[in-house]
Amino acid sequence: MKTSFDVIVIGAGVMGASIAAALVENGLDVALMEKGIGGGQGATRDTGGIVRGLELDPELRPLTRRGAHHGSTGIVHALFEQALKRTGVAYIASSEVCGQYLDAVGTEGTQNVELHASVSALDNGRFSAFCPDECLLIERNGGMVDARVTVSNLCRYVSEKATFLDHLAVDRCVELDGHVQVHAGKLCLEATWIVDACGADGPLARPHGAVHARTIPYTRLGCDQAPSMPVIAHHLNTYLLPLGRSLMQVGGQRRQRAAHASQLNLSLMDNEQDVMERVARLGYDKHHCTPVVTQIAWDAYTDDGRPLIGRSSSKSHVYLATGFCGIGFKMAPSVAELLAFELGGLMSGTSMDAGHRTIMQAFCPSRFTEVALS
Repeated sequence: MKTSFDVIVIGAGVMGASIAAALVENGLDVALMEKGIGGGQGATRDTGGIVRGLELDPELRPLTRRGAHHGSTGIVHALFEQALKRTGVAYIASSEVCGQYLDAVGTEGTQNVELHASVSALDNGRFSAFCPDECLLIERNGGMVDARVTVSNLCRYVSEKATFLDHLAVDRCVELDGHVQVHAGKLCLEATWIVDACGADGPLARPHGAVHARTIPYTRLGCDQAPSMPVIAHHLNTYLLPLGRSLMQVGGQRRQRAAHASQLNLSLMDNEQDVMERVARLGYDKHHCTPVVTQIAWDAYTDDGRPLIGRSSSKSHVYLATGFCGIGFKMAPSVAELLAFELGGLMSGTSMDAGHRTIMQAFCPSRFTEVALS
């Protein structure tokens, strides 16, 4: 079988599958490797899939945009748009936070949002105000996407046009002069570039302290009336995701942290009680809401809330694409496009333009190394 590639992407979650597909579409010789089933492990397996463009951190906005950064949008954007169910997304927040969102979208983006002075405007008064000065902001073009279906389609695209190796765990990577060896079982593959898209898991070393694993608890609740669209409740630091007319998923906050996913404590703790208290403050009391199941997912997080995208060190041939803090699925199309543009340029000897470098600078993995050295 073929053992040499331009790029090997390790991890076929939503990020790795998107990056691999974009690289293939850009003409690179790619292998996508996954220790299990594509989209079946890590964050992608349990993602809520709320897609929203409003972002308070200006550095993250280029990663959540729907349009193309370089040329046409391509296969990844197309598959995500195809999977997107445009229900809208509701934000329950103070007038100050809603104002910050409006400032972020600017005058051109205001046509995509509507602001209400009261939460009663959502679902015929279903929700209760729980903080003073609370408003409702609705992002009309937001919605939900089934990330696992999208990942399956992306993996199929890669397998048809390049190489997809699933049920094959990577044991180690060895950097040599100008290329990297990837050892997996009895196989030894090599590539000019490696992309580590393993999230909170995986065999590759990252900058010390740069990214950690954190649990993401959630409870599925039977209720009298699920919200008509995903709801982000800022003061409660939680979300409500409709799964049907009388079923919803709610994020809990009793979380655990570890250096690696394998070290996480996946106990339920009191997350179910915590979720019930949160939804009660939104107007769902115990007479109208029944917990069905509480589960613990996990993802890769960073202390500054921004992912690691770029070379693991200045001379390394390993790229990192990790630390997406639970929202990688909404960044995947743009991240895939940007990395495909950059790696394609490195393979062809083309320099990156100033605009691209400016976007990527905020996510450079070396920022954590620099903090440690200072």
